[in-house]
Amino acid sequence: MASDDLARKMAIEMARYNRWQNETLYGHCATLGEEALLRDEGLFFCSILATLDHILHVDRALVRYLHEGRPPEDFDPNQRVHEDFAALRAARESFDAGLEALFRDAPSGWLAEEFRFHSDRLGRERRLPRHFFVIQLFNHQTHHRSQVTSALHRLGIDYGATDLPMNPLSQF
Repeated sequence: MASDDLARKMAIEMARYNRWQNETLYGHCATLGEEALLRDEGLFFCSILATLDHILHVDRALVRYLHEGRPPEDFDPNQRVHEDFAALRAARESFDAGLEALFRDAPSGWLAEEFRFHSDRLGRERRLPRHFFVIQLFNHQTHHRSQVTSALHRLGIDYGATDLPMNPLSQF
């Protein structure tokens, strides 16, 4: 299998995994009251709602980056976009529906295209394929979703499976 085909299949698989995990996570969160969603749980972004909002906010910025090939200049990771759980959930579902299509419909070679940029943090030029940032997209989501699932566990909610092979939406 050509590497472009493999990168596409894996991006689609991760988009499906992401959708499954978000549907599960938001379903559990929907059973909580507003007070529980807004309470400071000691997460990086304090509350469950703020953490879920951060994940979607970064997802949108990364997808913009995938399209434009450069980091968004106006991005603030601490910016709150949604203060209401229902609105956030609707936005999350809409975003997730488009994510699989983005990778499925991408032109041949798109995921392998290289981004070149200077990293101030590393003090050097970087050359990374677009699919590297797709990996970052899903890695970032998993990192913060695990904080929310830990908070749910402390609230007595059994989150359930998170393993890739358990995904009922899998293409494999």
